[in-house]
Amino acid sequence: MRVAVLMPTYQEERRVARTLAELATASRSAGVVVTVFLVDDGSTPAVDGQALAAHARGLDVVLARHGVNLGQGAALETARRLALREDDRRAPDGFDAYVTMDADGQHRAEDVLAIARAVGDGADVALGDRFGGGSDVPRSRAIVLRLARAFERMTTGLSLRDAHNGLRGFSRLALELMQLRQNRMAHATELTRRISRAKLRLVEVPVSVRYTEATLAKGQRASGAVAILVDLLHGFLFEERES
Repeated sequence: MRVAVLMPTYQEERRVARTLAELATASRSAGVVVTVFLVDDGSTPAVDGQALAAHARGLDVVLARHGVNLGQGAALETARRLALREDDRRAPDGFDAYVTMDADGQHRAEDVLAIARAVGDGADVALGDRFGGGSDVPRSRAIVLRLARAFERMTTGLSLRDAHNGLRGFSRLALELMQLRQNRMAHATELTRRISRAKLRLVEVPVSVRYTEATLAKGQRASGAVAILVDLLHGFLFEERES
């Protein structure tokens, strides 16, 4: 199995090194060939590709950089374009799945492979479900995610258990339809709208999100949750309408 991992990163070089090392170990154990499309979204100093190579043994890492910080949505769009462009060259028979993964250590490598297998088994889209996988979700975040789930059900028609999980898998067909215009966190709602409109085959896969001191400091506290709600509303009000 060949898997493309789309990974945005910003100001977290140490954590991304650990994430790549974990992904390399899991992929070797599972016999999965992984190519990581890593997008440094304007970190200062910039991510050192040579330094990361020691942690990413066994992984093919394609590193791209934004000159300034544009936001997670913009970094994912850069990774999406790179993966589609490099598909034939990096994987002669094409990638079996494309998986988005955060760089800060909150997503487990084993869950990345589970998401990829769901796509390999026939799903167009596989979304991670932290509530089905035993995640210890902070109470404030759980409340906001429930509100986000209701908001997305009203605006997209999709009834998801976990409406804002960065661990997502796509087939090539689905990834081609996922062009992002929202640069920041509103991209998550933009993605679910595109999935709904395209009537893609969707499954949710239980995953375990790790809430640590490091990931909480990176924006998963209550203030970060409020920012997600603001971006959800912004994405709904100002998203460019498609014909």
